[in-house]
Amino acid sequence: MTSLAALIRARPGGGVLLTSPGGNLSAGDAATLGFGEAVPQGAAVALAIADPAAFVRTIVALDGVAEALLLLAPGLPAGTVAELMEKAGATILVSDVNEGAVLPDPMPGARPEAGLETRWIMTTSGTTGLPKMVEHRLSGLARSVVANDRTAGHVWGLIYDPSRFAGLQVVLQALIGGGRLVVPAPGMTMADELRFFAEAGVTHLSATPTLWRKMLMLPAGAGLALQQATLGGEIADAAVLRAVAAQWPAAHVTHIYASTELGVGFSVKDGLPGFPASYLADGVKGAALKLVDDMLWAKPLAGERPRGAHLETDADGYIRTGDRMEMAGDRVLFRGRESSLANIGGMKVQPEHLEQAALAHPHVAGALVTVKANPITGSILQLTITPAPGAPEGRELALSVKQQLKQTLPRELQPAIVRVAESLDISASGKLERPK
Repeated sequence: MTSLAALIRARPGGGVLLTSPGGNLSAGDAATLGFGEAVPQGAAVALAIADPAAFVRTIVALDGVAEALLLLAPGLPAGTVAELMEKAGATILVSDVNEGAVLPDPMPGARPEAGLETRWIMTTSGTTGLPKMVEHRLSGLARSVVANDRTAGHVWGLIYDPSRFAGLQVVLQALIGGGRLVVPAPGMTMADELRFFAEAGVTHLSATPTLWRKMLMLPAGAGLALQQATLGGEIADAAVLRAVAAQWPAAHVTHIYASTELGVGFSVKDGLPGFPASYLADGVKGAALKLVDDMLWAKPLAGERPRGAHLETDADGYIRTGDRMEMAGDRVLFRGRESSLANIGGMKVQPEHLEQAALAHPHVAGALVTVKANPITGSILQLTITPAPGAPEGRELALSVKQQLKQTLPRELQPAIVRVAESLDISASGKLERPK
């Protein structure tokens, strides 16, 4: 049992831990951060913090001191925050957006001597109703962290919300691995974030394919000297993998599979979509995998396993991921979430399959499929696309995409409507905002 503060003390390199528009935080000061009497030892604490730098200082101050940390997205309604706190048994709220909360302002030198193994409680995204909660331990969350002399020189940009699983992974790798974490100010545009990252010397960046597509459209992204580009959280298609590799040729391009429910999963480094079929037989570093009726099941091989009332686990310890897969020769391809399956004219179809096909069009920068009610067939598919630079005008682009899809997709997957939009909504987790 080791706290985050202790891991920071032991990390290679020491030096500057965090860079933000407000200044730098040293590793030495970070390891002594504490709240004093404002947050007593052994308390179960909820965090709803919009400032990512304040969020990082707070988790370092409270891991090993608090009995539990409930990580909440800062935009949740007050009623939802209260309900989640009650379910988690949290009695103290640390927040810079909720009235009456303790402000996230731990002070260096105020950390008490404590040896608790804090429970980290995370909430899932993309659900209707009250978010579901999954419990982790730091040992499981940090299972994939690498700490050595090489990682001590890495500079990680934080483009994710750190209260989400993907963002927390970036935070932990930078803090424990010996590198430096660069965090933007709340409210920065993506262009401003990219310029700030370039000025701060960011070398490593992790984001969803949706966010990478957005970065590829912004001139500010060209100023980044990336050594590592990581994609996760959504299906990484061949087009976006190639585009990222072309824009940042010095970067190693990796796509990772992980989730709040599963914890750290595995990475794919060969530049191709999906993963090698050999992973099913031989496993992959950190996880064992299997397919059951085209559904991916995964089992973490080290660290504390996540816990949650809604998790479905089999007798061998595999967790049902909810991701539908397809075998294609020696590759296993992601086809989409089981929860997004649609019934079109009596056929079960995967909307994400249509989105990937649309993104293969050279003039399409983004794609989102929605299911619309229809009095004849019950439902139809509507495809909304955003144009890439140099694309033809709206109607011409829509017709071109529709024609290509007719040649490449079965009839039940072809969209009844193709519309062109300037942009697509992106959720707080960096993914396409899908109707619930």
